[in-house]
Amino acid sequence: MKKKFTEQTGKFSYLLKRACKYCSAPIHDKAHGASEFCPKTWDENGKVRDCKTAYHRENDKPEREIQAEYNGRNKAIKSRIEFLVKKHGDQVPTELLDTYDIDLTECMRYQIDPSGILTSYFLSYIIVSNPFNNIHKISFHD
Repeated sequence: MKKKFTEQTGKFSYLLKRACKYCSAPIHDKAHGASEFCPKTWDENGKVRDCKTAYHRENDKPEREIQAEYNGRNKAIKSRIEFLVKKHGDQVPTELLDTYDIDLTECMRYQIDPSGILTSYFLSYIIVSNPFNNIHKISFHD
């Protein structure tokens, strides 16, 4: 059984007045009901026009900037720890941590034992700090 079309197939109606959330272009009535954005299109140079991705990229921008700043700070601390270990070994006093600007409070995660020993988890390194003799043991982890 063949389908019979009552309307011409090449025309769209815009009676529902739906529009793209990003560029405000009209979305035709026959598009899926959940359509909120224009479909992806490619120009003659192969450049993609994607309203959905652009819209979400703009909305997530503040969160991505905060995450990038956090990652950059952790990578900088990691490089300072690597240089400290190469130069002075894996057991260092508190003065050397201060010299290399390694703040134990800027770790990704920490744990304090009941005996007072602080374990700071950095990117690729763990620093175990003994408060009684102010010696910090640095170990590598994946």
